[in-house]
Amino acid sequence: MKTIEFGTKKYQVAETWSELTPEQYRQLIMCPRIQANGSYETLDNEAAACRVWLGMSPNVWAKLQLAHWQWGLLRQQFAWLFKTTPTGKPPIDTFAHKGINYHLPADQYADTTALELSAANMAYLAFANPEDPDPDGIDQLVATLCRPRRDDWRRFQRSKEWNGDVREAFSEQRMIERAKALADLDLSTKLVILDYFERMNNEFLAEYGELFGGSREPRYGDGRGWVMLLKNVAKEGHFGDFDKVCQTPAHLLFASMLDDLLDNQEAQDQNQQLL
Repeated sequence: MKTIEFGTKKYQVAETWSELTPEQYRQLIMCPRIQANGSYETLDNEAAACRVWLGMSPNVWAKLQLAHWQWGLLRQQFAWLFKTTPTGKPPIDTFAHKGINYHLPADQYADTTALELSAANMAYLAFANPEDPDPDGIDQLVATLCRPRRDDWRRFQRSKEWNGDVREAFSEQRMIERAKALADLDLSTKLVILDYFERMNNEFLAEYGELFGGSREPRYGDGRGWVMLLKNVAKEGHFGDFDKVCQTPAHLLFASMLDDLLDNQEAQDQNQQLL
């Protein structure tokens, strides 16, 4: 954080995404996203971002008068909003909607099961489908990732099964019902969660990309391939039946699959050398 002065007024301003308040984060999360298609950096939009960054009210901002050189210096100080992207979990652990508190997942899918990871990707692919986008997909994505705290969370914390996740267990039927209720959730909160998911998911896919066929055309273009992966793991029996596979921590399951894949590739390479 640093201090900026305008006359007799001083403003504490953020120098990184992690220093923004939750409300500033909600309003400014669009900066890098919109800049990517070249439509954000207009004077009006830059001014709007600057006002939020400074924490000024619209009335105070309307009365502020800056010389061209002052505006130029100010622009340099909040340019990081357009040149950097957030990292890690946003400064929003929960949000309330219609009397229900929803909890966000831990960073890097640390408390995410294989089933909810698959469901989240299916919802995202439906939402982001360039040919036939499903506008309800983002609500299903939010409802998949963000869930109320389980009723027995205190007892769960004391149990041997404690995994750090206070959210209730993922249920597809509850997700569908809650997605409808979340349809009128404010767009800024949806975009915070969408951005958080995309960043986590890109890191996850980079780590386990070889499991998804590399450059080969996917067998299922609508996201069902995620569930088929879980089905194939269940066939092998290492993690139990399909239900147990679905509840396995995502990183544990996919790390095991990747290790098996690499072992098979090494064996194939050795066989090729013997021929």
